[in-house]
Amino acid sequence: MGDIPADEWKKLIKFFIDTAEEKVNQMKKALETKDLKVIQLYAHQLKGSGEAFGFQEITEISELIEQKCILDSCSDDELCKMIQKLSDTIEKFKSRYIN
Repeated sequence: MGDIPADEWKKLIKFFIDTAEEKVNQMKKALETKDLKVIQLYAHQLKGSGEAFGFQEITEISELIEQKCILDSCSDDELCKMIQKLSDTIEKFKSRYIN
């Protein structure tokens, strides 16, 4: 947290989580049309922002999704499960830091 006041830190985390939830929703929509480029883009963004906030689990899942999209190396069902795991993980962080 460093020099950031606790209330500001909480606002930043809330912004990250709100944005992450929206990106996951867009990934789910992109999966319906099999648009791996969109999924890859959002996974890449979440990987970086998760890293910046120190949310290692979000970073790792996002990186896995990104790599699977780049390599086109998993089924839609597997990708759906990974995106859902990412969504569940974000929800876990939301309940820990926001609620």
